[in-house]
Amino acid sequence: TTAAPTTTATTTTAAATTAAEVSNDDSCRWAKDEMCDEPTFCSVGTDCTDCGNCNGGSTTTTTTTRPRQPVASGNDNSCASAMNGICEDGGACEAGTDCTDCTNCGTFTGTTTNAPGTTTTLATTIPPPGPAPGTLPPLPPTPAPAPTPTGAQLKFPRSVNVADGRFDLDFDVVPITSPLDSTDRFYTRGFAANNGGLGAPLGPIMRVNPGDTIRLRLNNRLQYPNPNCDDNPIVQEVSIAGFGSFTMEEQNHICYLNTTNLHTHGLHVSSKPGQDDVFTDVKPGTSTEYNIEVPEDHMGGTHWYHPHHHHATAVQAGGGAAGMIVVKDREGALPPAYANMEEVPFFMQLVDLLHMRTLAAHGGDALFRPRGNQNFVIVNGQYQPTHAMNEGQWYRFRMVYAAVERGARLEIDGTNGAQCEMQLMAKDGVYLHEMPRKVDSAAFFSGARADIAVRCSCGAGAGKCAAMIRSNGKHVRAVVATETATMTEAYSGDLVELLITRTGRMDADLPRVRVKRPCYLADLRGATVDKSNEHDLNVQPGMLWDGQAQEGFNFQHSPRTPPMAELPVGEVHEWHVHEQTRHPMHLHINHYQLQTMGGDDDNGDNYYEPGDWHDTFLERIGTITVRLQTDRFVGNMVVHCHILEHEDEGMMGYFDVVGEPGTRWSGARQLDPSCYMEKSGVGYALL
Repeated sequence: TTAAPTTTATTTTAAATTAAEVSNDDSCRWAKDEMCDEPTFCSVGTDCTDCGNCNGGSTTTTTTTRPRQPVASGNDNSCASAMNGICEDGGACEAGTDCTDCTNCGTFTGTTTNAPGTTTTLATTIPPPGPAPGTLPPLPPTPAPAPTPTGAQLKFPRSVNVADGRFDLDFDVVPITSPLDSTDRFYTRGFAANNGGLGAPLGPIMRVNPGDTIRLRLNNRLQYPNPNCDDNPIVQEVSIAGFGSFTMEEQNHICYLNTTNLHTHGLHVSSKPGQDDVFTDVKPGTSTEYNIEVPEDHMGGTHWYHPHHHHATAVQAGGGAAGMIVVKDREGALPPAYANMEEVPFFMQLVDLLHMRTLAAHGGDALFRPRGNQNFVIVNGQYQPTHAMNEGQWYRFRMVYAAVERGARLEIDGTNGAQCEMQLMAKDGVYLHEMPRKVDSAAFFSGARADIAVRCSCGAGAGKCAAMIRSNGKHVRAVVATETATMTEAYSGDLVELLITRTGRMDADLPRVRVKRPCYLADLRGATVDKSNEHDLNVQPGMLWDGQAQEGFNFQHSPRTPPMAELPVGEVHEWHVHEQTRHPMHLHINHYQLQTMGGDDDNGDNYYEPGDWHDTFLERIGTITVRLQTDRFVGNMVVHCHILEHEDEGMMGYFDVVGEPGTRWSGARQLDPSCYMEKSGVGYALL
C-alpha cells in the first residue's frame, strides 16, 4: 500500500472583512444548503439563511469545523470536498488528497486557494498517482453524455421478462449532465448498464407474471472508501457575542453510500433474506443473489424497485437508482377495453441538486457534486420529452414518481382547443374496487404510483393539437412553520408534451367494472377487527406505536433496533395513523386500505376515497384509519416515512410478523365470496 502523504508546513491567512460579510446576502456558493459552513468556504457573514446571521453580521459569528479525512494513498479523491471545482482540500482535508481539483498528482509545493480571501500554504510530499487497495476507483474517463434536448421523443427503458430466467442488475457509477446546464457534469449511482442505453441511471423495466420468481444477481460495482456515520460527524465551533464559544457535534445519519441492496416497492412477497429483505448488505465489490417468489394470486399492477440500505437510500435512490416493475394481468382479468390499451410507462424522477448535494456531502461522497442548485423532473431519464398519441384513443399511463421529498400534482392541459380526459384505474399497483374514476389531477409524492387511462380530443381547426402533462405546484404536504417552502411545495413545471394526431374518431367510453380480487386485497370495510389488533401509529421521529417510541428512539441498522411489536400472521389489523399529513407512510410487504379520513380530500376532486388501497400515503386530511391483512408472510414488515432523508435519519421501524408461514385470513371469502387464493380465480363484473 502506498504511504500516506505528509504535511511539513501549513499556515492559514484569514480574509479581511468585505461588503458581503456585512450584508448577509447569501452570495456565497455554499449558501442555502442547510449547513452553516460558509465561514470555512467563504467570507464570514455571507449566509443569513443557513447561519441565522440576519442582523448585519454584528452580533453572531458562526464557524464550522469539518473533520479532516484520512488519507489512504494520496491523490485519491477520498476527501469529502474533492471534485467540487474548488482547490480547498488543503484546508478541509489532509493535504494532497485531491488530485482532481488541485492538480497535485505528483510532488506539490505551493499555495492553494481555499475560499474567497483565505489561502493555505502547503509544502507537501505526495506519492505518485495510482490506485491502491481501499481507495476510490478512478472515475470513468468518458465525459457525461449530453442531455437529451427538450422536445425529443420519449424513450423507454429496456424491458426484462423475468420468465426468461436469471439476469444481472449492475449498481455502478453513472456520469450525467444537468438538463438545465450542459456544462454541469457530475456522477451519480444507478443501473445504466442494464437499461438499454438511455444515458440515465434508471434501471430496466422488470415484467413479471404472477407465480414467477424474480431471479437476479445484484452486482455492486462500487468500491471503497465507504465512510460510516462516525467518519463524518457534523462538528461546529459556535461563537455568540456575550455568551462565548462552544463546540457542537451532531450525529451524522448519511453514510455507507457505496453499500446497497434492493427493495421491490409494492410487491406482496416475503421479506426473508434473498427476497425483499432491506436489511441485506451488498458491500462494495460484492454480489448477492435474489430469488423473489411472486405469489400465483398476485394482482397485476405497477410497482418499482430501488436501493434501500439504511443511511444511503436518499443518495442512491434520490440520485436515480430505480426502475419500474410491471406485474402482468392474467388473461381474462380485465375487460377488453382495458386489457387492449396501449401502455405508456412514465418513470418520473424529481432531482433536487441542492438538497442532494448537501446529503451527499454529509456522507463524504466523492460522486454527487453538481454545481447547480435547481430541481427538475426527468421522465424515463429525459427532460421535457414529447410523446405521440392518436386522437380519441385510450392509453394506459403507468406512472411512478420517485423523489427524496418534494411531491407533484399532475394535470393535463390542452392547447389550441385540445382536451384530455383522465380516468383513474389503480393506485400503488391495486385496482380501484370500482373503476374507472374520473379525476382532474393526480397527487404524487415520493413512492406513489397511479395507472390512469387517458383519451385526448382535438379542437376545431387545423392548428397544432397538443397537451402538456405538468405539475401545478399545489401543496402535497401539510405546511409547518419551521419548514421552508421547498420542503412542502409540490414541483411546478412541465413534464411531457403530448403530440396528438388528428383522426376524427373517438373510442367508446370505458365500461364501469368491478375486478375480482385476490383474497389478500378483499374489501375490509365490513370486517370485524379484534380489539387486540387495533393500534395507533405516529409517523414521526421515534415512530410511536401505541404512544411508545421504539428502543433507541430512531431506527439503527447496526446493531439493528428491535421490532416495534409482534403481529400475528393471517389476521386483520386496524391502525389509526397520525402525522401522515407531513410524512408519507410506506408499508412493506402488505398494502393497507383507507377506512376513514380526518378531512376532505383537498385535491379538489375524488382522487382519494375510503376503500382505496395504498402502500404509501400522504395527504393533508388529518388522521386516517387503515386496515390490512398480515397475509401469509412471517418475518420483518418495515414501516417508515418515505421522505427518504427522514428514513435514513431513523424515521423507520419494523414489525415481527409471527405464526405459521402461509397462514391466510379465514374471513376473506365471507366478506367477498368472489375473491381468489389461486391463479384461476381472476375475472370481472360489468356494472
